[in-house]
Order: sequence, then C-alpha cells, then structure tokens
Amino acid sequence: MTQHPSYGEVHGPPTGEITRRGFMRRMLGVGVGILSLEFLGGTFAFLWPNLTEGLGAQISIGSAADINATNPDWAAGLPFVYNQANLFFVNVPAAKARVEGDGTVSSPVEDPGTDVDPDLPLGERSVLALWRKCPHLGCQVPQLCGESQWFECLCHGSKYTVLGEKRDGPAPRGMDRFEVIVENGVYIVDTRQVVSGPPPTSVTFDDRLPTDMPHCSG
Repeated sequence: MTQHPSYGEVHGPPTGEITRRGFMRRMLGVGVGILSLEFLGGTFAFLWPNLTEGLGAQISIGSAADINATNPDWAAGLPFVYNQANLFFVNVPAAKARVEGDGTVSSPVEDPGTDVDPDLPLGERSVLALWRKCPHLGCQVPQLCGESQWFECLCHGSKYTVLGEKRDGPAPRGMDRFEVIVENGVYIVDTRQVVSGPPPTSVTFDDRLPTDMPHCSG
C-alpha cells in the first residue's frame, strides 16, 4: 500500500504492477482473440470462391484420351463422375449406345467429338455436363442405375435418362447442366452459370416408360 501526498492512501498494487487475476484475464482475452481470428480466417477461406475448381469457374476436364486413360468405361457409355464440380460428364454417343444395348456397348466410342453447340438438341451433342444436384430438393444423384440405365435419385425417386431428361418422380424438370466448350481438343466445363434442365415433357431420346424396366430406387 502506497501513500499519496495529497489524497491519502491509494489501495492496490504499485503503479506498473499487475495482479495474478488481471494477468489471467488478459491471457484469456488474448486466447479468445486468437481463436476468433482463426475462425474468421477459416470461414473466409471457405466462403471465398475457388477460381480453379468447383462451381464458379471454367474447369478443364481433359481430352477424350485423358478421360479414357483414367475412366475406360466412359467409352462404353458410363458417365464420368467429376467430383470437383459435382457433375456427370456424359459421352453422348456412347451413352445412347449403352441404353440401346441394355447396358452393353459393342463398339466403344473413345472420342465422341466436339459438337457442343448449345443450340443443338441434347441427343446430337458430343458430350454433356450434368449437375448431380437433383432439381427436386438438392440431393446428390448417384451414378447410372445398372437396371434401368437411368439416373435415379434415391431421396424421393426422381428419375432421369442418361441425357438428363426427367421420366418420373417429383422433380419439376430434368437435370440441370453446364455448357461445354472445346479448346485444342480439351473439354472445358463452364460452371459459372447453371443451365436449367429440360421441361418434364422433353423426349429427345429414350422414350421408355418407368414401368418398362426394373429400377434402383422406389
């Protein structure tokens, strides 16, 4: 306890000193501040758009040869699952042959071509980039059903052809997609804009009814 010449006794530690309780409070504040900064930094990194992969960018899928090297079934019509953008990359002529052959392709199509004009009917394009997000309530659509050769959402039973046209279930439209461009033989998917799926009455290929075959979902 110290003496002040004019105001009498001044209680507390001498000037410049800090109590143990004060020190602990300051350390606690510093710790909380550091944790808050780490949380804000992580949140900012999560929310900031990724400019090289995922939605909101032009994504290089590779050439037909690149895809076949890692996914040989693509030439036999099984869509290539590109997880970074959550999409199916469909080899259209091979996929159509797979449906017509009930799951088998006698002559694999290793290079479907470069016909990607957005004005072309879906069945006349070389490739399609279908978003795996179901237009109904957003569930992730699994790989092609081996029983029906359709995409079948396991959440509520919406069903789509290999070209993404709706055939059954509560979905309001066919599968949404992204446009594709080709540069020097490399397929590039533009995920900066989602193209709404075709109306539920669209039939450009595969006019089978849901009752014509077994299914993977109810």
